[in-house]
Amino acid sequence: MTDSTEPANTPEPLVRDKRHAIALAIVGGIILFLGFAGMDVWPCAVIAQGPILLATRGRTPKQAFWLGWLAGTIGIGGGFYWIASMLKTFSGFSLPLCVLFASLLWAAQGLQFALFYVGVARADQRGWPRLLSIPLVFAALEFVFPALFPWYYANSLHNVPLLIQTADLGGVVFTGLLLSISHAAMDLFLARQWAKKTGQTLPESDKQWRRTLAVLALTWAFTLVYGAIRIRQVDSENQSAPTLRVAVVQENLGLQEKRTDPRSALRRHIQTTRTLSEQRVDLVVWSESALSFVFDSDMTNVRRAIPSWPIGTNVLFGALRSENDRLYNTAYLSDRDGNLQRPYDKTFLLAFGEYLPGGETFPQLYRYSPNSGHFTPGSQPVSMQLPPASDGQRYRVAPLICYEDILPRFVHRFQRDTESHLFAVILNDAWFGDTTEPWIHMALSKFRSIEHRRDFVRSANSGVSGFIDAAGRVIANTKTFTVETSTATVHMRSRRTLYAMTGDWFGWLSLAGALAMIARKRKSD
Repeated sequence: MTDSTEPANTPEPLVRDKRHAIALAIVGGIILFLGFAGMDVWPCAVIAQGPILLATRGRTPKQAFWLGWLAGTIGIGGGFYWIASMLKTFSGFSLPLCVLFASLLWAAQGLQFALFYVGVARADQRGWPRLLSIPLVFAALEFVFPALFPWYYANSLHNVPLLIQTADLGGVVFTGLLLSISHAAMDLFLARQWAKKTGQTLPESDKQWRRTLAVLALTWAFTLVYGAIRIRQVDSENQSAPTLRVAVVQENLGLQEKRTDPRSALRRHIQTTRTLSEQRVDLVVWSESALSFVFDSDMTNVRRAIPSWPIGTNVLFGALRSENDRLYNTAYLSDRDGNLQRPYDKTFLLAFGEYLPGGETFPQLYRYSPNSGHFTPGSQPVSMQLPPASDGQRYRVAPLICYEDILPRFVHRFQRDTESHLFAVILNDAWFGDTTEPWIHMALSKFRSIEHRRDFVRSANSGVSGFIDAAGRVIANTKTFTVETSTATVHMRSRRTLYAMTGDWFGWLSLAGALAMIARKRKSD
């Protein structure tokens, strides 16, 4: 690869053969999605960036862009392969057209990796060490890069609770930065091995190599020790924290069944809940739009619409709400007598599923996407009061809806405004079929539990439903596309984490540091 714009002092690429560089980018992309949630070979996440970073050594930002985009598109396409079938289900478009749209989404998300390698290459030209540039540029892009389905690199570690407890300090971005230090070490290790094999000068001195190993060792030691301490603290707090007995109902209703036969769906939920109420459950949680009924905005007791409602316990459920000819995807909480608290309208709607981008301006677009919804977003977060806990006090729950539980900044604002003691999410992932998506969704939501140290209740129409504790550990979960219930004891917590108090301080700091390295030349020692 040669580039006429390359500065005269740019070093020769360490991997000189373009074919070898492309092969390394492809291998890195494959390792990337193998390590991601859903595939769950988590050690791959520790090494995935190494081959791509090796391929970009000594190359211009333009050359690094194309290698990074190739690797990123492969990684995203492998991890999010189910987007094509999701688009077909949501939109009604033909499969080839949905594959084309999905490819565009994969390529768009792959740009995040392209820009990452551009940033590292530019920092190389500015004389900054990769041990510094790799973590900062990586964290900065995770913080600012937009995505239809937001995900973060640290999500790959969701099955190893010991390694992800640092999310309560600076959020999932901070945990990802610590992980990216391993990428910097892997990059330098591979570079030294390649240089020895090809008879080239070692890319960094032995002193810099020892420094990299020392930083890597300190990072892993900090992560492991901090993780062990925080998990022990959560377990200790569980001994004295007020508790509630909560059940989730997973009825596995068909995508159209709720609409074509809503009375049957209602009967199934009520029968199951009455059985659970006999087990002295304090709260039962149904899924998103468990009821395909449209409630008026002035509804204060669910018995006005459903006379058979008294079912012996408190129920958090999803339904539809109408106000001024606008339709909302809404969460309600009913007491034993059917009295409703102030509802919460979903704020972040899913594109193509709950609304069609441009559909308000060009209504005719809905003719080409007949399954897309016409929902209006809610305006503000609303917490709901739970039934009395084991200490006789009443606490608050944050009733998130579907997509919202994977948005760290949104959940942070929600929690800042409501100061809830428990998280719950009602959702319906049946649209994605029998793929890895429901499991990925659950993996991503674990980090909200850690960031705020709150237990998390999940009720999904077709799974995965279950319970996550404040250390991000799964206490119980259902399978997918089964009819199941699950019951667990959840804890009411009031302590605020550093992340809850300070928000995205680390993301902004990483962004400032990355921009400084890209813009300014490093002073010579």
